[in-house]
Formats: sequence, C-alpha cells, structure tokens
Amino acid sequence: MSWIYLILIFISHTALSQEDLESIEKDISADKVFKELADQAKVISLSSAIEEGLRKNNNENIRKFEFQLNELDYQDAFQDFYLPKLTLTMQTTEDHFSENLYRDDIENAQSTKTPTGFVGVGFEDYTLFNWGRDYLAFLNEKENYERNKQIFKEKRRELRLSIISEYFNLVRKNQIVLAYKKQLSHTSFIYRLAREKLGLRKVGTQELLQAKAEFLNAHTKYQNSLFEYYNQQQTFADLLGDDLKTIYKPADQLKFKSISIKRIDAQKYIDKNRPDILQAKTNVENANRSYQKALKDNLPLPEFNLKLGTYQKAFSTAGASDDYETFAGSRNVEIAATLNMTWTLYGSGGFFNSRVTERSYYQKRIAELNLKENYRKSHVANNLIHSRIQYLEKRYEAANAQVNNARKTFDKAIDNYIAGKTRFGDMRDVLQVLIDSTVEAENVKYEHLAEKVNYAAIMGLNDFPGDNFEALIAK
Repeated sequence: MSWIYLILIFISHTALSQEDLESIEKDISADKVFKELADQAKVISLSSAIEEGLRKNNNENIRKFEFQLNELDYQDAFQDFYLPKLTLTMQTTEDHFSENLYRDDIENAQSTKTPTGFVGVGFEDYTLFNWGRDYLAFLNEKENYERNKQIFKEKRRELRLSIISEYFNLVRKNQIVLAYKKQLSHTSFIYRLAREKLGLRKVGTQELLQAKAEFLNAHTKYQNSLFEYYNQQQTFADLLGDDLKTIYKPADQLKFKSISIKRIDAQKYIDKNRPDILQAKTNVENANRSYQKALKDNLPLPEFNLKLGTYQKAFSTAGASDDYETFAGSRNVEIAATLNMTWTLYGSGGFFNSRVTERSYYQKRIAELNLKENYRKSHVANNLIHSRIQYLEKRYEAANAQVNNARKTFDKAIDNYIAGKTRFGDMRDVLQVLIDSTVEAENVKYEHLAEKVNYAAIMGLNDFPGDNFEALIAK
C-alpha cells in the first residue's frame, strides 16, 4: 500500500513540476511588461547621463537661482558699507479727497481736495568711521558670500559624482540580473535533463525534486534581482530629473582601474579642498571677527557720520515750494559724532555686558575646535578610504580569477553531468560558485568605483589627477 502511495505522489509531483516549469518559463520568455519596457528602453551613456542630470536636476536648477540671490545679498552688503544711500521718496501727508459714496448734510467734513505732501531726493546719514565695527560685519558678509559660491560649485560636483556612481550602480544591477537569468537558464536545462533521466530510470525522484528546487530558487533570485534593478531605475531617474516612462538601458560597462593617486598627495588635496574643512575655516574667520566686534561694541567709542541732506519738493493748499536741509532747521553739510552705549549692571547680559563678550569668545573657541576636528577626521578618512580601495583591488583580483576558474569548471562539469559522470550535488555546487563569483565580481567592481568617487568628493576634485571617471567605460 505504501508503494502505491509513493508512486501516486511521484506521478503527481512529476506532472505538477512539469506544469510549473512550463508555466514559469512561459512567463519569463513572454513577460509582456518586461518585454515592452525592454523594447522601449531609453539607451543612455555615462556622458549623456551626466549632461542630462546637470541640466535637468531640479535641485541643481534651484541652486542657479540661489546663486543669484547670493549675488544680490552681497551687492547690498557692499553698497551699504562703501556707498551712501540715495533715495527717492514720494509721500502725501494728508488724505486726498476723490469721491463721496455717502454725503452727510449735518456734519460735512471731508478730506482736502488739494494734494499735500512732498517728493524728495536725499542721502541717509553716511557712516564715516565707527572703529571698524561695520567693517568687521561687512567682512563676515563677504566671507559668507565667497563660501556660498564655493558651495554651489561643490553641490554641482557632488551631483556629477552621484550620477557617475548611480549610473554604474545601474550597470551593476543589470549585470546581476543577467547572471541570475543565466542561472535560471542552466537550472531549467538541468531540471529538464533530470526529468528525461527519470523516465530512463537513470536518476531517482530525490534528484528530480532537488533539480526542481534549484530551478525555483534560481527563479526567485532572478525576480528579486529584477525588483532591485527597477528600484535603481527610479533612483536614477530622480537623480537626473527625468520623467521616465520606460526603463534605462545603460550603453556603457564599468572598466576596472586601480587607483593612481598616492595617499600623501590625496591628503594635500583634502586639506586644501575638502568642503567640511573649507566651511570650518569660514566659521573660524567669522567667529574671530564677531568676537572682535563684540569687544568693540562694549567700549564707549563714538561714531562719526556725514550728514548730506535731502532736497524736497513740497505741495499743499498754499502751493508748491522747494526745500533743502541736512537735519531739522539746518542746511549745513556736517560730520557729526554720536555716542550710544548701554551697559548692564545687573540682569540679562551680565555685569557690564560680560556674558555677551564671553559668549562670543566661546563661539570662537568652538569654531576653532571644529576646524581641528575636521582636520583630524580628514586624516583618518584619507587613511581608511585609501586602504579600503587597495583592499577592494585585491578582492577584485581574487574574484575575477575565481570567475574565470568557475566558468572553466562549469563547462567541464556540465559535460560530465550530461554524460552521467558527475553527481547532481557536485553540478549544483559548481553552478552556484559560478553565479556567486560573478555577482561578487560585479559588486566588488562597483564598490571600488564608489569608494573612488567618495574619495574624489572629500578631496574636492571632479576626477583624480590624470584619471577621468568618464574614461572608466567599456562598450
């Protein structure tokens, strides 16, 4: 009875497995969605991706307007410090009657029908000398302006490097899809061969079921790799600012190239160009000037201003008149000194504003320590990134050698398996090593590129000296 039961299970498994296999293979070969996307795929090269991203990325386009705002802010700061402010003013001093909507016969007061007011052209009081306090504030504005210009360039460079990294990440995931598709093809062949051998009583049911399990496992890995590939499509489209309606098909492959720059040379670039260090230096300069200004603000130093005056054309019921004055009741052009100083004796700010200057000093010290910390972190990052890149080069060398060996081993093993000279378990292991080593080689090659891109970013470079990232392509 037990033998009959086993035979029935075997027949059902065989029929089901054949049906499953044919269904899955049909789905893969006739996947309408994938086929339509592949047929309409947007073929894109690395150079065209960089060009499109720098042109269409929304954040980059926003930065173009932010750059103009930065220019306008600096123009205001420059002219406020160096030039007197000339203004044109038009003002009415009383309401001017236009039309009645309701007329009260008892109290009939209304606005005057004759315009009253003035039109004037004049200078605001111009500061000639205030012991450098306004100059220190202007230098901070100028420092921020120059730093913001650097930031815009850094963000554009960061976008370019991100496009390079994500493009080759797309290439990597596409290659992994192809690897798992090849595994699926091999396991499909092995499964069909096992079914034929089962009919000839050359293999047992267990081997057939194992072959089926390997096929289904390969199918799962293939679908998972497609899912990751499609996720990367979205990431890449968002980076380019592209309204993608299909999928990208990368036209270029990543060519492995060892790093050429030495660790000591990289450190020089990092100390000079790393964005974190440049920002920390700006913060130190600004904090030092702010501290000096706080000290001067706490001293009873007079301010000298030039009074240039205003010309006004006044109009009223009495007619029009011309007038010029520099201050109330005078037409003299004068240099006037003013003193406006307040010290706290008790309360917020501390005795004689001591907490104000103390706070400014601590902010200066914090900025200096942050700069020191950024230098420390840059040296650590330089050593570790350079070491990781060298490690990945050795790892890729080993992975590439393993791929070449695995291909030869697989070719030999598949021939022996067909001839019945190799066991299924050995065949499965050989195939798994081939796929794993292929995926490993693609991953290491991309990780090496990603580390180099990151290295260039912290060095503040678009490319390594004499080594252009856009040249790392193989058609």
